[in-house]
Amino acid sequence: MKKILLFSVIMIAFTAGTFAQSSDTEQTTATATIIGPLALTKVSDMDFGTIAVTGTAGTVVLGTDNSRTAVGPALVPPAAGVAASFTVSGEASRAYTITLPANGDVTLVNGANSMAANDFVHNAGGAPALDGTGAAAFTVGATLTVGAAQAAGVYTSANFPVTINYN
Repeated sequence: MKKILLFSVIMIAFTAGTFAQSSDTEQTTATATIIGPLALTKVSDMDFGTIAVTGTAGTVVLGTDNSRTAVGPALVPPAAGVAASFTVSGEASRAYTITLPANGDVTLVNGANSMAANDFVHNAGGAPALDGTGAAAFTVGATLTVGAAQAAGVYTSANFPVTINYN
C-alpha cells in the first residue's frame, strides 16, 4: 500500500509539469473618441412682464412659450412675457442634459424688496439631443411669487446658471 501511494505521488509530481501552461500572451488595442465641445449661448433673458398687485399674494407662471398665467396678482398688457432662450451647439446627434436652478436659488430684488422665482422648466423634452448638424434650442420658464403688498419697482435677479452636459 505504501509503495502504491509513493508511486502515485511520484507520477503526479512528474506529470504535473506537463499539464501546466508556461505562459500566454494576447494583443489588444486602446481607443478614444474625441467629440467637439458643447456650447450654450443665451439668446434672451427671462422677463415676467409687468404685474399689478391686487392685495392678494400669488404667483405668475411664465411658460416656455412666453405665456403668462397669474393667480392673485393682475397681469398688465402686453399679455406675453419673455422666457429665457438658449441655443446649443456641439457634436451632431449627441444627447445632453439641462440643469436649471433649484427652488430658492433665484430671487428678484428691488432695494430691500424681493420676490422668489422657482419651479424652473425647459421645453427641450425629457431626452434633449442635438440635431444632425449639432444644433438645438430651448427656452426656460419659471414661477414668480408675488406678495400681497409687493412694493412697486423694477425687480432684477443676479445672474443664475443654466447648465448643459453631454450624456
